[in-house]
Amino acid sequence: MRGKFITITLAAMLSMLLTGCFSWSAEESYKLPQPPQAYQNLTNAVNQTKRAMAAEYSTTVEDVPPSAGDNTSTVQLLDMDADGSQETAVSFLRVVGAENPIRICFYTLQAEDGYVASSVVEGAGDGVYAVHYADVDGRTDAAGRLCKEVVVSWQMGNEAYYLGVYSLDDSDEQSLVTTTYDGYRLLDLDEDGRMELAVARLDPEQKLGEVVVYDWQDEREPVQQRISLSAGLSAVRQVRAGVLANMVPALYISSDLADGRRVTDVLAVNKRGELANLSLDGESGISREVCDPYRDLAPTDVNGDGVPEVARPRQLNSYGTSVGAWLTDWVQYTRDGRVKAVCTTYHNTADGWYLVVPQHWQSRLILSRHDSMSGQRAVNFSLWQGEDKDPLTFLTVYKLTGSSRSLRANTGSRFVLAEDGSAVYAAAFYSGWNCGVDQNGLLENFRLIVSSWSGD
Repeated sequence: MRGKFITITLAAMLSMLLTGCFSWSAEESYKLPQPPQAYQNLTNAVNQTKRAMAAEYSTTVEDVPPSAGDNTSTVQLLDMDADGSQETAVSFLRVVGAENPIRICFYTLQAEDGYVASSVVEGAGDGVYAVHYADVDGRTDAAGRLCKEVVVSWQMGNEAYYLGVYSLDDSDEQSLVTTTYDGYRLLDLDEDGRMELAVARLDPEQKLGEVVVYDWQDEREPVQQRISLSAGLSAVRQVRAGVLANMVPALYISSDLADGRRVTDVLAVNKRGELANLSLDGESGISREVCDPYRDLAPTDVNGDGVPEVARPRQLNSYGTSVGAWLTDWVQYTRDGRVKAVCTTYHNTADGWYLVVPQHWQSRLILSRHDSMSGQRAVNFSLWQGEDKDPLTFLTVYKLTGSSRSLRANTGSRFVLAEDGSAVYAAAFYSGWNCGVDQNGLLENFRLIVSSWSGD
């Protein structure tokens, strides 16, 4: 009965196709698909803006999308009033030869008229390095709708940048802040529901750095809070947004000291409600998180709990002619400035992996590399047995490349730990010492190194 029903249904569908009961004709089936009308309206609006600017300045108008960050499309669709729908579009243009050649043009979707040009932010320089859209002042328009602000990093030459915050509401004052910077980040440090702008700046002559936090408290002029960074800085390398151990928003600022060492400053609102440098040593004026440049590891969420850990490298004791391995103790900061130990790892940055190292391995651990075989890089984990005995190898971790990598990863007692696009990572245990970790335990403790977190 079921087969008969299916046969009748298929026959009916075929009859509809043959008699033209569907809504398209044979001629229409050969036409190329057309873009949605909203897309066409937006394209027309952007082209109209280009033609108007070209006519006004008698010059060429070019597309110049942002070169970095999360928003790099030539034309972007935005939800600027946070109602869940993308009612705004933005394009990035260069008016060749104009005094302020860079134009960030906004278009609002109207029910009847499609996209209509609604606002323009002008800038000097060569282009837009990065752009962000965020509510920093909590202001609403006449209808009570939120209106996000625009944060723009303007590029001036190859390495010079300045930062601007602009309002798109109907007020006369469009520019809220303009400043130079060595690094910046948008985040809600005081957890009031609005973003603050944290700007890191360095005085290279004085070798002094600071972070200025711009906080709009329902006013056009922001409140500025200034927090000192470690003394003796020569460069600010990166400003990262993250959280502390109790999920309090925080800034992690990585810098170079004049003596060549790396330093990390940790900034957050402390238990007294004050913005503070939690890592700063009161006597030296330098963060407690300092390491040599060749052991530099960025703050990283090594245990996957969502909280970045700060690296504290240490070298194990040397045994005989073997140089002690470098391990890394990872700590989390709390809002009262205390640190909490999380784990210890061996980081193999050359091969792109790390392993959480059990505590009972560490005092007698010797690590050695073996890279003589083509397509195979190996690290041996061995146990020191005394000055007159050879170390006892109990584990080898491999990075295998080349066309036969999958086959070699399963040779003998090896088992696969992870894979990426060009390599297979494998391991093998050896008898002689019960290291207290089995295959499943090693899989849990092995990680590939990821490049960044929080908007790097």
